[in-house]
Amino acid sequence: MLGDTVASIMVTYNPDSDVVENAKSIVQSCAKLIIIDNGSNPDSKVYLQELEKEQKTTIIWNKENVGLGRALNQGIQFILNAEELRHVKWIATFDQDSTVQADYFEKMLQSYESFSEKEAVAILAPSWIEQKLETDGALPGKQNLELQEQRTVITSGSLMKKVAFQKIGFFEEDYFIDFLDHELCLRARSHGYKIFIVPQVTMLHNLGNTQEHALLGSRVKATNHNYIRRYYITRNRLYTYKKYFRTEQEWIKEDFIATAKEFIIILLFEQNRLKKLGSMTRGVWDALRGKKGAL
Repeated sequence: MLGDTVASIMVTYNPDSDVVENAKSIVQSCAKLIIIDNGSNPDSKVYLQELEKEQKTTIIWNKENVGLGRALNQGIQFILNAEELRHVKWIATFDQDSTVQADYFEKMLQSYESFSEKEAVAILAPSWIEQKLETDGALPGKQNLELQEQRTVITSGSLMKKVAFQKIGFFEEDYFIDFLDHELCLRARSHGYKIFIVPQVTMLHNLGNTQEHALLGSRVKATNHNYIRRYYITRNRLYTYKKYFRTEQEWIKEDFIATAKEFIIILLFEQNRLKKLGSMTRGVWDALRGKKGAL
């Protein structure tokens, strides 16, 4: 089975009971699941200890929240060093609130196997559905479509070639959280790799606490990220712009326009606006003075 060539990583931080079923949905069809827990509270650890009994699951327990980047890198390093996983060709990354169907990895890799430019591919990602906005529980994957090239994709649900990590390096730990995925994708592109979405494969995912609102006859989405996340998103976005300004100007332009629209949505629909604007301002200031790491 193609899924046997995949090892998965899930980073957890104070998860609820859903993490048990989410993790089981992933591990059922891949070679191994590595869970890196970032210092969860005792109640959440009970759910993780249940998962630790699963035969193909290993948990790495961090005493504190070391950040998403470092936790993902712990998982990658475990996979690279594990003798039992030498055969693994792909490393999949997941958030604690992501769930997949039983044939997820099989479908993802079937699309890759039928692709003519395999050597160019670094990352495969699904079409993701916002779980909190999904009402009927269906996952309507599109059929018989070729891989669709993207500049960047989100971390959760993505498969990256093990050899690509070995060539371009791991996640940017100094970002702590947010924009790690965009930076890694752009770095892969700078090494000549390409990133693709597999349109016929879908995944449920929660991006913040998303809510839909009506605006000028259209429906817009407010993610409702808290003020701390707004700090990291703003700061790390600017670092990424600076790093790839010469090579990814079109992506920066598109992201900047999307950011401007998101800023308007925050002002119109989200709570704690002043606190979020203060955090975003601090993110700009810290980016200008070169501060990275945890807030």
